[in-house]
Amino acid sequence: MAEFDDFESRLREFRPRRPAAIPDERLQRLRGPIWLGVAAGIAATMFIALWLQKPARPAQEPPAVTIGALNALADRPEALDAALTRISRTTLPDVTLAGGALRELSKEF
Repeated sequence: MAEFDDFESRLREFRPRRPAAIPDERLQRLRGPIWLGVAAGIAATMFIALWLQKPARPAQEPPAVTIGALNALADRPEALDAALTRISRTTLPDVTLAGGALRELSKEF
């Protein structure tokens, strides 16, 4: 019984402690370059993500079509034809495009 009392008193005196970390010199020397590499990787990833998300250049507005501008070309048929061709490329829908607006309109008739 005396041994049990002695064990019990020792058990009450026991205070558990976390052991100290074992120093690793190699890890301490690599810690700076590791963080530098991680930061460079994150910066590269962000740069690529921003580059991919960059909006395309806005399409230039087609020149305004006015009757007066076309009237001025009326006495020169070649210039009028060239102007109408240029205007039609920018304002009319593409008829060769599959699933375009004209295909949908043709289904109604």
